[in-house]
Amino acid sequence: MKRSFFTRCLFIVTLAITSASAQTTISDQETETYVSDKSISTATLGKDYTGSPYANDEFQNGTVYGTNNVLATNVVLRYNVLRDEIEIKSNANASNSEARVLVKSPDIYVRILNNMYVYKTPTSNSDVSGYFLVMVEGENKSLYKKIKKKYIEGKKSINSVSSDILPMYKEIDVMYLVTETGEFEEIPNSRNKRIGLFADHKKEVKQYIKEEKLNVSKDYELVDLVKYYNTL
Repeated sequence: MKRSFFTRCLFIVTLAITSASAQTTISDQETETYVSDKSISTATLGKDYTGSPYANDEFQNGTVYGTNNVLATNVVLRYNVLRDEIEIKSNANASNSEARVLVKSPDIYVRILNNMYVYKTPTSNSDVSGYFLVMVEGENKSLYKKIKKKYIEGKKSINSVSSDILPMYKEIDVMYLVTETGEFEEIPNSRNKRIGLFADHKKEVKQYIKEEKLNVSKDYELVDLVKYYNTL
């Protein structure tokens, strides 16, 4: 990334607060640059399943950003993980039939409550693509999470003692370390291999892990480690 995404976000958040001209609905002509004419998918499996195809079932307050400006504020958004789409409505009271799918572009990203989602397209060096949840944004290394949903078929019980196993959406999270040049590196599960990702400051990183008693096998503690690494 030639320019820190974090720096851009600070600029855009400031702009959102100070700009009185930011879009507040999705009915203006300019929306064609970030809202597609694609309706959202409303197909469900009925009530008898567990999990969810969404990051959150409900539409939540959010903001849509462009590269250097705020595209929409006071809208509601929902991340359809299964389809890897961001859904948008003008407000929470609007019917789902009015909802549309956001245009997929690296130049368009969103904040849903306190979560920032960015979009990446495949490159000649990597097929990593789709929406990513920003866990840490740093000048040297960033930490992104790719949320995936796997649909697992249910099973009928084979006798009167056991119960049916409902179909389910199982969440699978994949963490990526992102370099300052925008390269994505999948983070392995092994503790030692995770530490090895910070080889240029291995001594300091190992000392910090020891002092803070971090379990870097846990994704949420990996967040602390990446934040620390960016101070070195």
